Amino acid sequence: MFLDKYLNSTYLDLVYSNYEEDYINLLDEDNFNKVYVLLKNNNFYFIDDIILNYLELFEIEEKYVQLAITDIKSVLGDNFVEQIGKNMTLIDKIIGLAISYSEKDI
Repeated sequence: MFLDKYLNSTYLDLVYSNYEEDYINLLDEDNFNKVYVLLKNNNFYFIDDIILNYLELFEIEEKYVQLAITDIKSVLGDNFVEQIGKNMTLIDKIIGLAISYSEKDI
């Protein structure tokens, strides 16, 4: 499984305890990488925690995640990553917005 390229063994074990192996095996590696790079380029310093708790974010096409991040940034301001790091439930908002955009196919 490709997740071992992104996570240390402890986080990898935790992901496998949080999610069904069948679900993990269905993840698209290319899209996962695109979303991972997007988060990294936006200076998300807690990507491992996002993978651990919000793996579904990596199922959504990168362009929709980008739109959602842009919206969140416009609301929260330039320190949006720090605010998300302190309140990880904001990742749910990003997921919701991204899904909404994908359903509208902007």
